[in-house]
Amino acid sequence: MLKSYSAIYKQGYLEWLDDAPEQENIPVIVTFVETNYQKPLSKARRILEQAWGCVEKPRTLEQIDRDISQMREE
Repeated sequence: MLKSYSAIYKQGYLEWLDDAPEQENIPVIVTFVETNYQKPLSKARRILEQAWGCVEKPRTLEQIDRDISQMREE
């Protein structure tokens, strides 16, 4: 069975980007993905960047009080 692991090939060695295989001295098949490879963003950072536009800008207490007063009047 084939298992996939992400790594960067540097100076004759594989630098694992995620968890490395548990076994040692095992045969591998290496596929080069692209020449201008960028290390992937961490999962947390990727989620934050996707959500950044969804968050409202901070408001002052006065703005919050005014919104609450308007809701109570409705």
